[in-house]
Amino acid sequence: MILLSITIFWLSVCVVPLSEDPSITVEAHVGSTALLPCHLRKVFTQTPHIRWHADNEVVFERSFDVTHEGPGYEGRVDIPEEELCKGNCSLVLKDVRFTDHTFYRSFVVEHVEDTNTDKSTEINKIQLDVFQSVSAQVGSTAVLPCDWRHLSIETPHVEWSIGREIVFERKGKESSQGKGYEGRVDVPEEELLKGNCSLVLKNVSVTDETLYSSYILMTDKKKPVLVQNIKVSVSEKSEESKDDPSASSAGGINKAIIITICILCSVPLILLQFSYGAPDHRIIEMRSQCISLKSTSEHQ
Repeated sequence: MILLSITIFWLSVCVVPLSEDPSITVEAHVGSTALLPCHLRKVFTQTPHIRWHADNEVVFERSFDVTHEGPGYEGRVDIPEEELCKGNCSLVLKDVRFTDHTFYRSFVVEHVEDTNTDKSTEINKIQLDVFQSVSAQVGSTAVLPCDWRHLSIETPHVEWSIGREIVFERKGKESSQGKGYEGRVDVPEEELLKGNCSLVLKNVSVTDETLYSSYILMTDKKKPVLVQNIKVSVSEKSEESKDDPSASSAGGINKAIIITICILCSVPLILLQFSYGAPDHRIIEMRSQCISLKSTSEHQ
């Protein structure tokens, strides 16, 4: 009887293991689904109360009787209850947006009977890095998208970088290009004034394959404001694209001319066939010329 009671008790509780590592970085592509990991190690007799924050705003909250989604996250976040009962408090974030690029923290909330208050204990910290992908072929021109229109500034000051290395910088008419990018990068002034801070990268090379970040520098903020992360992937030109397009075009024109001649040749052949009833030496000669032309066309 005692053994049966113990068995029933363990079946009714949520057994929850806890994460030792408090700092994790998660990367996600725009439009994808991200999983922000979270695990507990404490045993709860009912569904634990978990709360996720982004900066100081509540992103998602779940307990045995409460489910709440923060502004801007409606329909995009969840912690499945069956997973939570296993100790998995990981946050599922769907349809990732670049505005989701921030610092997240997870908490377990417990009610303290003695003081009749709720106590929040931090579980872990997650840095979510959101990026877009751009593909380019060697020798082509790539455009790395960027838009600052959601920011309130009069004179935009944009900076593109790879880590701490400056690739390109523009403020008004003044601009500078990083080492190795001279003559290959630009953010046109007229486009920047419209809110388009996209970087034009010319003559792409294999060494350009990396992660680029764009920032807007604002006088009222201590740090530059991150606008976009772009992961550039570079591929070699295919054999077909390496061929000379002018030669290919000329070859196509020559083939068309030869085929037209063959068609014109067939008309007198048919007329002669009907006139003489059977092919004579003139018909045979013209037919041989057409076959020769056709063969030449096929080999070009």
